[in-house]
Amino acid sequence: MKSIALIIGGTGGFGQACAHMLAAKDYHVVVAGRSEARGNECVQAIAAKGGEAEFITCDVTKRDDIRALHAKIASKHGRLDVAINSAGILGELAKTADVAEADMDQMFSINIVAFYMSMQEQIRIMLKNPGGPSGHVINFTSIYGLRGIAYGSPYSTSKHAVVGMTKSAAAEYAKEGIFINAIAPGVIPTAMIAGVQSQLTRPEADPYLANLDLIAAYPVGRFGTVDDIAKAVAYVIDNNWLVGSVLELDGGLGAV
Repeated sequence: MKSIALIIGGTGGFGQACAHMLAAKDYHVVVAGRSEARGNECVQAIAAKGGEAEFITCDVTKRDDIRALHAKIASKHGRLDVAINSAGILGELAKTADVAEADMDQMFSINIVAFYMSMQEQIRIMLKNPGGPSGHVINFTSIYGLRGIAYGSPYSTSKHAVVGMTKSAAAEYAKEGIFINAIAPGVIPTAMIAGVQSQLTRPEADPYLANLDLIAAYPVGRFGTVDDIAKAVAYVIDNNWLVGSVLELDGGLGAV
């Protein structure tokens, strides 16, 4: 029986790269996300390479969807070996005093509450894995979960929260064989990042944002790629000495 890997946010750029990597490592991959079209495309692409995958619709803004997703995995597969939580949003860029309450609520609902609930459900399944508790949980935070970012305080706040929940849960479950870690990427060109870049070029953009050169901040001289993400995930799940770690995958941004 194959090991089971779940990717929440599996229809996005990070998630699809991780899905292909895990399928190549002979996991049965559960791709979870809102877009059925993108989810099925990912599953079909994996199958074309000889891998195993399935898609389950999950809108992380709906708590019942989060519960139902994990209940299906527990019922159908009876185990969970790897869980990756990568669903998230960046939101509108604004100064702290100008952030709309609705935007703040949406950010925290998706980037904090959904992450926390998903991790809870994943741990509960892993505690009951055949042969005893075991598994890896990887939460995607951000380099801005380790530092601040002007005009992005709700996002930075939410990603700091992911670091806190990761480290706390890791300390609780490591002795039981469940290893919980986080990955903190810098800028990776995806559809989400494209949305942010479009905000920088709006005619009404604040001069600070209009003159922001994102790539110049990276000593390596380039943005990351989704393949960089997949390789980092592979490293984390192959290492049982990582406990509550936050892997900075940022092209040197955190070094300067």
